[in-house]
Amino acid sequence: MNLLEAMEERHAVRDYTDEPLTADQIAALEAAIGEANAAHGLDIQLIHDVPDAFGGCPTHYGRFRNVRNLIALIGRDTTNGGKNGLDERAGHAGELLALTAVTLGLDTSWVVLHETDAHDGRWTLGEGGRMPAAIVLGHGTRPGRAHRSKPAEELAAVEQGSYAESPAWFRHGIEAVMLAPSALGKQPFRFTLLADGHTVKAEALEGVQAEIGLGIAKLHFELAAADADFVWA
Repeated sequence: MNLLEAMEERHAVRDYTDEPLTADQIAALEAAIGEANAAHGLDIQLIHDVPDAFGGCPTHYGRFRNVRNLIALIGRDTTNGGKNGLDERAGHAGELLALTAVTLGLDTSWVVLHETDAHDGRWTLGEGGRMPAAIVLGHGTRPGRAHRSKPAEELAAVEQGSYAESPAWFRHGIEAVMLAPSALGKQPFRFTLLADGHTVKAEALEGVQAEIGLGIAKLHFELAAADADFVWA
């Protein structure tokens, strides 16, 4: 399974078995985490095969059971505020890791935890570090279900012409964005193809964890439009 196929297959799973991760799965995840940390300036950490990988921290939304593995998306806020800030970088890097986990035969779910500075030693928060979200992973007791999605016309805009007449790579990107998970399934983001025909403006809208969702959606768009000559505004 490749990453594009993993987008189609990945659905949130919140109930897990005791089956441990294999040595190969751990090695592959650690390698992917190392690349993500280097690319995004993050301090992502893998917690695996422990009782209560949440370390006692309450969840923002959703009931989870028997979570023994977690990717803690940790980093520092940047000085330039929201643009490519920690939440967006965590969303982008985290979704790549979630899709990688799916290609390794694992189930996943996004989760936001509270009180992450009190976590029974499950992860390390360095000075100035923050954990805006995490990825649960393991072997689900049952398959996840597809989440709802906004239609393409609500997620996309085109400065010249219509969405139906836009380049195929842009429409492929938006189709991948439609598969992007987001808090409460609200998908608070929009992608606009600018008048020059190769610049895309991606922006977060009002909504819960909108910047995290934007990072996730941008990763989906990039993977689907990888062969196109486009740039971010």
